[in-house]
Amino acid sequence: MLLKPIIPVLEYIVFYDYIKNELCVNKDKPELHCDGKCYLAKQIAKAQEAEKERREKKQIPINTTVEFCEVITSYFNLFIATEQSQQTLEYKDTLYAYTSHSRLLRPPILVF
Repeated sequence: MLLKPIIPVLEYIVFYDYIKNELCVNKDKPELHCDGKCYLAKQIAKAQEAEKERREKKQIPINTTVEFCEVITSYFNLFIATEQSQQTLEYKDTLYAYTSHSRLLRPPILVF
């Protein structure tokens, strides 16, 4: 993010007098005309390091596996074509009853 390195510069501008008089490493050497720039350089380096660490953390790949399992159950038995199985099929045929639910299959009626 481009704003991260700008924040220490804005802090330096706003708190210039405090940084120059209190936080500057070279305040006892006025001939260097540091005026708190050493503090600003440290803060910018710290912000860039934090940004670099954030980018490194962001690049960690996350592998996810989506698994889907559907159990298909069969309700039909496979009968071998023999005389005995034909009798079983005929017997089960008599138990089958078809009921028509045509009212359930109609679309809803809209009344305005």
